[in-house]
Amino acid sequence: MYKVMIVDDEPWSRKVIKQLGEWDKLQLTIIGEAEDGTQGLQMVAELAPDIVVTDMRMPGIDGVELLKALNDKHPLLKIIVMSGYDDFVYLKQAIRSQAKEYLLKPVDPEELNAALAQCVRELQQAKQISDVSWKTPLVFADAGSLDKYLEYRQLIYGYMLDLNASGVIQTLKSLGEFMEPMQAEQFDGSMLNKIGHDFTLMLEEFVSTSELAWNHIISELEQQPSDQMGWNSVKETIGQIERMYNQAIALLLEARKNRNKLDLREVTAYINRHYNESITLESLAAYFYISKEHLSRAFKTFTGETITDYIHLKRMEKAKELIVDHKLSIKHAAEMTGYPDLAYFYRVFKKHYGIAPGELRK
Repeated sequence: MYKVMIVDDEPWSRKVIKQLGEWDKLQLTIIGEAEDGTQGLQMVAELAPDIVVTDMRMPGIDGVELLKALNDKHPLLKIIVMSGYDDFVYLKQAIRSQAKEYLLKPVDPEELNAALAQCVRELQQAKQISDVSWKTPLVFADAGSLDKYLEYRQLIYGYMLDLNASGVIQTLKSLGEFMEPMQAEQFDGSMLNKIGHDFTLMLEEFVSTSELAWNHIISELEQQPSDQMGWNSVKETIGQIERMYNQAIALLLEARKNRNKLDLREVTAYINRHYNESITLESLAAYFYISKEHLSRAFKTFTGETITDYIHLKRMEKAKELIVDHKLSIKHAAEMTGYPDLAYFYRVFKKHYGIAPGELRK
C-alpha cells in the first residue's frame, strides 16, 4: 500500500477528498491530514508519504511555499494540487514542482482518481527501476532514511544523464549533510563502504550505456593516491564519490567531443527534457560537440523532423495540455512552453493544429 497525506485548511474539503478517492482499489491508504502548510511540512518529514494532495490557499505557509519546500526536500514525492482558484501563479508553481495534476474545486472524482492512479503507476515504475539497479543491500535505521537516500540517489542519476557536474556536486553535498548527524549511530566503516560501493555500481551502470568503456574510468581512478580512496567517514565517502563522478563526467564529455558517431537517441532525450528552454540548433551542436550541418542532417534522417520542427512539436503538445486540460490562459501557456513572443506562438500553434489556440479551447 502506498501512503497518502491530505493538506487543506478546510475540514469539509479533506472529508470530500477522503470520500471521493478509490483508496482500496488503487492500493492507497491515508496516513494523515494537515490543516496548513507548516503542519504539512512537519508531517511529511515524520510520516514519509508517497503522495500528497494539497490545497493552495491556506493560512501561514500557503500552497506555493509548500510546493517549493516539498520539491526541495522531497523531490520524488508525488504531488496533486487542488484549488478553488484558476490562478496562473499557482499552476506555474505546481508545474515547476512537477505536480502530477492541478484540480479545480469542486474536485471531479474521475480526475482525482485518474491523478492518483498515475501517481501509483509512477511509484511502481520507480520501484522496479530501483530493484533492478540497486545491487548493494543497505540497512537504515528507518524506512524514511532509506527513502531519503534513494531520493538523492535518483536525483544524482538524473544529473548524470545531462552530464551536469554542478548538479551532482550540489546533491552529493545535500546527501552528506543528511548523513552527517547520523554518522555515529548508523554510518560506520562497513555501512560507508556499502554506500561507496552502491554509488560505484550505479556509475558503472550509467557508463556502460555511454560511449566510454568502464575499465577506462577505473584505470583513471586507480591513478589517484591511495589515501583518497577511503570510506572512513561521511566526508571522505562523499568526497570520493564526488571525485569519481566528476572524473566520469569529464571523461564522457571528452569522449563525446572526440567520438566518430553521434547517438541521436541522446539528442532526442535531451530535447525531451529541455524543450521549454532556449534550445537552438547551434546550442545543441555545441553541447554534443558536432557541426550544425551534420547534426541537422543526421537528426532529420533519424526522426523525419528537423530539429526546429521537433522542438515545436514537443512545445505544442505541452501547450495544448496547458490550454485545454489545465484551462491556463493562452499568454501564460505560451510563456511556459518557451514562447515569450505571443504573436509568434499564435502563428506556430495555428500552423501546427490548423486552428488558433482560442478555437481549440472552444
